[in-house]
Amino acid sequence: MWGVRRQVSLLLDHGHQHARFYPIGMVWEEAQMVVERMNQEEASRTALLQIAGSAVMSKKGAKLLQKVLKELTNG
Repeated sequence: MWGVRRQVSLLLDHGHQHARFYPIGMVWEEAQMVVERMNQEEASRTALLQIAGSAVMSKKGAKLLQKVLKELTNG
């Protein structure tokens, strides 16, 4: 993983106002959670783009996109 300064910077960027004062272990653990969340968001975005491409090509893809968007918006 990155150095402590980079991890603190990441945490500051993601709303951890007092990250400069966290113990090193807490910096590492919190940074791991932020990175995990960011990776999950990117994976979801990639899947949605793929589904959106399928929606352009077929009715089945369009139905799947509608279903996924409804689930994501609690609709």
